[in-house]
Amino acid sequence: MSPIRRTVRPALSTALRPALRTAAGAFLALPVGLAAVALTLTGRPGRAAHWQGRLSGGRGWTGGRVLGRAVLGLPLDVAAFALIGYALFNSVRNFGYPVWYLGSDYHQAWGGPTMAGVWAVHAGGWLLCLAVLLHWPVRWLARGQRAVGRRITGE
Repeated sequence: MSPIRRTVRPALSTALRPALRTAAGAFLALPVGLAAVALTLTGRPGRAAHWQGRLSGGRGWTGGRVLGRAVLGLPLDVAAFALIGYALFNSVRNFGYPVWYLGSDYHQAWGGPTMAGVWAVHAGGWLLCLAVLLHWPVRWLARGQRAVGRRITGE
């Protein structure tokens, strides 16, 4: 591996990993919470506590606490799921711009008249938006989700 790759690669991965891990946890809180509720209501509270503990961390999860977390954390979970779902959808749309809009007239699009320019503007602009989304709103929602979990488990 070249010396440049050795210095750039760790810096990028250390800066990006925490943001992606936080976003993934915030995004999965709603589906995991709903699955945990279903498991609790069908008589498998131990399994529900296991799933909730794996996602939220911490100990002390019981079937009742899983239900309480699902109810109290629902507004935060829905907001995080919607925001990160929007970010995922637009990531595919903007980074795959040449695939989706190749048959259209892209000469008047931002960055035109070439497809390379159009793609660069859309991908670069979305990277900036994505950085802002992952840096502030998603982090705030994830902090709120963790706070609800800590309050419920008493940690």
